[in-house]
Amino acid sequence: MFRELIEKHSADILELNDYMADNPEISSNEFNSSRRMVDLLREKGLEVEFPFAGIETAFKATINNGKKRKAAILVEYDALRGLGHACGHCASGSISLLAGLLLNDIKDKIDAQIDIIGTPDEEMAGAKVLMANNGIFNGYDFAIMIHMNNKSYMYSKSLALDSYEFEFFGKPSHAAASPWDGNNALNAMRLFFDALDMMRQHVKPDVRIHGVIKSGGEAANIIPNYSMAEFNVRSEHRAYLDYVSQWVMDCARAAALATRTTLKVRQRGEKYNEQIENKLGCRILEEIYRDLGIETCDGRNIVGGSSDIGNVDYICPVLQPYLSIGEDYGIHTVEFANAMKTPKTHEKILKGGEIIASFIYKIYNEPDLLEEMISEHKKARNRE
Repeated sequence: MFRELIEKHSADILELNDYMADNPEISSNEFNSSRRMVDLLREKGLEVEFPFAGIETAFKATINNGKKRKAAILVEYDALRGLGHACGHCASGSISLLAGLLLNDIKDKIDAQIDIIGTPDEEMAGAKVLMANNGIFNGYDFAIMIHMNNKSYMYSKSLALDSYEFEFFGKPSHAAASPWDGNNALNAMRLFFDALDMMRQHVKPDVRIHGVIKSGGEAANIIPNYSMAEFNVRSEHRAYLDYVSQWVMDCARAAALATRTTLKVRQRGEKYNEQIENKLGCRILEEIYRDLGIETCDGRNIVGGSSDIGNVDYICPVLQPYLSIGEDYGIHTVEFANAMKTPKTHEKILKGGEIIASFIYKIYNEPDLLEEMISEHKKARNRE
């Protein structure tokens, strides 16, 4: 159905992807990327609200405005600090726009409103969390996007995430002449790290605790009066993560108490929730992948990272399948970022747009499937 339509839009979509790959913008700074996307959508005749939801680089384009049923195509386009588009958001965002353009071309065949929602800042603060908290996703039947990877699969565990910045403040003194006059902030940080390592024996296997020291002193002959580290804490379930995060806080407070330093904790970004599998939605997607000749694997035992898309999943069913770029590069690597403009990635961008468009067309032309997918999600979230 979509092959000729893809040809009509392919040059614009691939040009958009390549521009973003060459001009990566980190979270909250996607000014040119969002403007390029909005300009393309408007050029193709779509109605676009920009900025959107009180976020300067967010947008919403609407197809079939006013229909009773609603679906959201989510768009990501932020890059990683220091690595550019090593998570592939230039490609996944281009896929979402292509899907929207394809559906706009056949909008008379879909009895539903389709919103293409630009969701910036996934890598840091999490704009989807803010949107979810403000009711943006209320009333949608489902939300969908595709994430790039080195393998193709329908679902993997997306862990709930808390991110924090820990600062210890001590007192400087000469490390040889009068160390007793100082309070060592680096010792506090070391003790904090040791306490967290001891925690690992007593938390569930799905927990991940990882951090880096960003500041630990200026000179060997001065007792460090300041240290700072960034930490991520993750788990498969928000409820258990809340428990673990409080334990992490206790470790930090204990380290400060033991070293006579002062502790300051700052939350970095929003709290990300976990995403759950929608088995029916994944089964439909897998059939579409197969029809397009895309080889898939079972990703259920693959533990991924974390995404603000999990907060959307607390409100409506979310589908975020993974699509291989055709190379065995891990995400968040230089090699993955450098592969964003290759012919293989270009091919997958075009197929990705067809995947999302085909899914939305099928689900709204077979309403029993839609109702079953929504019912499955409600049961999984204990809402029935």
